[in-house]
This record gives sequence, structure tokens and C-alpha cells, in this order.
Amino acid sequence: MTGRFAQSKGRWLAASLTLLAGVALLQQQLLARRPPRLLAVAVQPLRSGAAALDVTFSRPMDRATVAESPLVPESPHRWLGRQTRMRLLLKSGDPVSGPLRLDLRGRDLRRLPMKPQSLWWDPRPFLLAVAPGDDGERLLMRERDGRWRALMPAQQRILQVEPLGDGSGVAVVGDDAETTQQVLFRRIDQRSLSAVPSGLGDPDLGQLQTLESGSLLFAHLSANQRGDLLIQLGGFEPGSDRIWILEQGSDRRRLALEASGALRLLPDGTGLVLPSFDGLALLPLESKQGATPLQTLPGSREVKAFCSGSGRAVLVRHWPDYRRSVELVIPGRPPRQVWIGEAGVMAAACDNGGERLWLVLREAGQQARDRILLLDAEGSILLNRSLDNWRLSSGAELDFDPVSDQLLTVLRRPGDDDAGRVALISGRTLDLTVLDQPGVLARWLPAGGAWTGRS
Repeated sequence: MTGRFAQSKGRWLAASLTLLAGVALLQQQLLARRPPRLLAVAVQPLRSGAAALDVTFSRPMDRATVAESPLVPESPHRWLGRQTRMRLLLKSGDPVSGPLRLDLRGRDLRRLPMKPQSLWWDPRPFLLAVAPGDDGERLLMRERDGRWRALMPAQQRILQVEPLGDGSGVAVVGDDAETTQQVLFRRIDQRSLSAVPSGLGDPDLGQLQTLESGSLLFAHLSANQRGDLLIQLGGFEPGSDRIWILEQGSDRRRLALEASGALRLLPDGTGLVLPSFDGLALLPLESKQGATPLQTLPGSREVKAFCSGSGRAVLVRHWPDYRRSVELVIPGRPPRQVWIGEAGVMAAACDNGGERLWLVLREAGQQARDRILLLDAEGSILLNRSLDNWRLSSGAELDFDPVSDQLLTVLRRPGDDDAGRVALISGRTLDLTVLDQPGVLARWLPAGGAWTGRS
């Protein structure tokens, strides 16, 4: 009796295993015949071209067939990557003046076609400006229809504006009293990518946070393209200085560093530039065993701009004879001097590839005048233009937007008691457009966002 039961149990177990194996084989066959799907698309902030999208598929794709996906209106672009992850890179060329429609299609390596999927993408950044008013200074954002929207409460003064490189937020240093400063941070929910054209629009405002507040000697901010924010604070008491970083998706992390100047995060999120009395040092954000030795660059130098997609940077070097030179730093090579002279270097910028550089120089003399130069990576001057009756405002930067091929800054007329004006400069022709909007500081907030398909 027991033997027959054991035999019956064994036959039942064998039949069950056979059935499970058959079901698994059937599922495998069904999955093998299932066409590829589009899983996700996200704006990629770190790119060498004008703008980029990262595209994820459910199965390895034939890139040549994916590259046939129409982009409307047509803009010069190329596809990179392989297998399930690919990148659409808009080439630096004609400025993008509006939303684009991407009709994604393609075949996987089994030659099975993907169901076509249309996505709408607006790669244009948003213009941020610190505007003076009766109640102080306020951070504004220009919306797509040209209207201005306040992002934060008014401050007595706003000393710095720092947008996150992925477009997910913006931080400011506000000064409400002689010895009181605060760091405010506004989350931004972007709507630059959508499966329907009506899904595109101006960002939604997220939570407003006070990251720091109190009696501070100074506060300095730096952000990278990954969305990390570094806060560097200096107090009045000895040993009260502190540095911490707010990493994307993580809590704040304290950094055990001592700096003699303003720290700058590298665009790719791998490290930071640490100024010292002897020069500049490149430090990794994560210390790893067996890491490469500390990279240092001696001399009195300061970082003026990062060319975010190439690892290049623009530095200003101060010489003992009071001359200044501008250097292009290329990874693995000595700094390349592209300009030297006695004029003051008020601001500098470069494109993502580090192939074009812009300098605003202030010529010495009784009537100091500002000029803007366009140089190539070898230091040849391509264009040289006077800003006429305008001068760069104190603290203003040259912020380059590769999508519109424009530089953003703030200008003012010498001797004019009124506030400066937000201004745009063509990266190609150096043509100047001064907006009606009064401003103290101005920066670009990059487009961002992601789309996730349904399973």
C-alpha cells in the first residue's frame, strides 16, 4: 500500500514538473515573439551637443532602424548607444525655437518591429532673473508666453542664483540683514517631455525649503548636471565654516574639506575643484581605494566656466605683473593659453564641446568699456565687438544656452542709477538684444523631465 502511494506521488510530481517546464517553455516562446516596447525616455543634461534624450527599450534594438525615427521639425541629430539604451543627440547648429516631435520606431535584433510611439519634447531652457522691486529683490522665471512668474519670496538682496543642472530645482543665497543670510531652495517639476502635445508647458512649482539660515559671513552654492547641490558656508566664529552636499535623491552629506575660495562641482558629478593658496586641486566626491593621485594645477587661477559635455574648462590666471590670461583646460593636457592682456576678464563662457569661447573684457582707461570676444579652441579671435554704452553688471555671468545658441547676462549703463537689464547675446554673431526686464542677476534653468511607458 505504501509502495503504491509512493509510486503515485512520484508520478504526480513528475507530471507537475513536466507541466511547469511546459508552461515555462510556452512563456519563453511567447516572450521571444513579443515585439519590443519603449520603456522610458528622459532628458539627458550632460551632453556634448545642443540637447539629448536617453531612450530605454525592452529589448536590444537595431540602432540603424531606430535612427530612422523622424524628428519634426527636422533638426541635425545622431543616435548613440547600443542594446536597450540609446541616446538622441541634437547637434550644435541651428537654434531650436520650439517643441519637437519625435516619432520613435525601429526593430529589435530579431527584426521584430516596435509599435510606433510619438513624444513631444521642448528642449528650450527657462530664463531666470533677479528683479528689483519696492519690497526687495525677487527671483522670477519667464514662462513660454513671455510672462514673468515669481519663484520665491522677496529678499532684501539676492546674492547668488544656482539652478540645478538637471532642471529639477533652483537655489538662491538671500541677504535679509547685514550679518544674516539664508539659502532657499525651490523644487521644480518640469513639463518638457510628454506623450501628448498638451502635456508640454511651464514647470510646476514644488516645495520651497530653507536649507540654511543664520548669522553667516558668506554662503556659496555650486551645482552639477546630475542635480547635486553643494553649499559652502562661512561663519563669524573660528571653526564655524562647513561644507555639505545635497545629492539627488539622498540626504545632505557633510564634506570634510578646507577651502580658501569658492568650491565648484564638476558638471559630470564625479568631483569638485578645490581652490587653495597654491593653485587648484581636483578632488573626487567619492574616495575610493586605489584612486588616481590628487590632480593639482599651481598658480593663481580661478574657474570661470565649464564646457559641460567635454570635460573642458575655462580658467583665468593672474600674473605677478598684473596681466591676466585665459586658459582652456583639456583633460590629459597642459592648460592652453587662448588670451593674455591687461584688460579685466569680467566673465567667460564656452560651448559644451569647448570649441567656442566667449570673453567679456573691460578695457582700462578713463572711460572703461566692455568688449566681447568670440574665440576658437586655439585662441584665434573670430569676432570682437564692443558693448557700446553697456557694461556687464557687477556679479553678472555669461550663461550659455546651447539650444538657442545664446548667452544670457545682465548689462547696465555707466552712471545710470536704474537697475541693469537682462540681455541676450547671439553666440554666433554677438548681436545684442537688451530686454525690457530690469535685472540684477540672470541664469538659464535647463529643461528636464522624463516619460515612462506602460508595461
